[in-house]
Amino acid sequence: MITLKEVAKKINGKLIGDKSIIISSVDDIFLASKESISFAFLPKYKKAIAESKASAFIVISKEDLKGQPGIVVDNPYLSMIEVLDMFDQRPVPNYQISENSVIHSSVEKKENLHLGPFSVINEDVTIGNNVYIGSGVKIGAGSEIGDDCILYDNVVLYDHITIGGNSIVHSGTVIGSDGFGYHTNDSFHHKIPHIKNVIIGENVEIGASCTIDRGSVQDTLVGNYCKLDNQVHLAHNVKIGEGCLIAGGVFVGGSTTIEDFVTVAGKSDVGPHLTIGKKAVIAARSCVLKSLPASNIYAGNPARPIKEKQERDALYTRFQILEKKLKKNGI
Repeated sequence: MITLKEVAKKINGKLIGDKSIIISSVDDIFLASKESISFAFLPKYKKAIAESKASAFIVISKEDLKGQPGIVVDNPYLSMIEVLDMFDQRPVPNYQISENSVIHSSVEKKENLHLGPFSVINEDVTIGNNVYIGSGVKIGAGSEIGDDCILYDNVVLYDHITIGGNSIVHSGTVIGSDGFGYHTNDSFHHKIPHIKNVIIGENVEIGASCTIDRGSVQDTLVGNYCKLDNQVHLAHNVKIGEGCLIAGGVFVGGSTTIEDFVTVAGKSDVGPHLTIGKKAVIAARSCVLKSLPASNIYAGNPARPIKEKQERDALYTRFQILEKKLKKNGI
């Protein structure tokens, strides 16, 4: 059993109320029950404290608790991460090699290798220590997997793919397929060979069902500490800098460079042969058709600085209102 006092100590927070309260789970504030702890640092959840059945709350101000027990913290999101880790009951993988898997004789089996059923590792693959490879995974010849990596079920790595240490690739992702490159001549589509590779940096997480194409004239690159959501597509020769966040459903066209610490929100499209400057933010459902300078927020189709977009939207709305008035007056 874990007490509220132990939780407070773990996250270095200020305990308010009964320190002996038992906490057995972490739950949404609207679904919580006795022995639950809930996060209530956003306005929507602060208002729900009074009616919630949770036993305790994590907040950023003592006043938010309104007499309820809880923990006051300075950084609520880091505290959330630590608390969720405390109550993570997902099974810890057993490191073993399934008798129904296939490993080429040239592959060295390092310490703590897990290989699930029906997975295949081809010749000259290099695998680091403490690597977990799920079921139905295919790793092509000459690929390199760094230490402490996780490749979940049904991941496919084509030949000569590099995955940096401490990286995670979720189920159904395909890395290293040919890019979409053709030259049409006399009504015939000539395929452009994709002879380069894909290099994934360290501490990268790639969501489920992503596709990352190999390069034609240069490697496709994903920098250290990048996080890709589910169903992201990176075309051939793309270069993603360090620390980028790319949300679900984003497509990035071939030979585009996204510099360090760029955020691309969900279902946005970035065209080919562009550069997105450092620390730029692309709002959801944007369509980027030209290169964008660093350290600005962009939105719309085509994507433009968000202040400019808002001004255009406001002007369009005023014209709509004026048009309705004119029609109403028979003009």
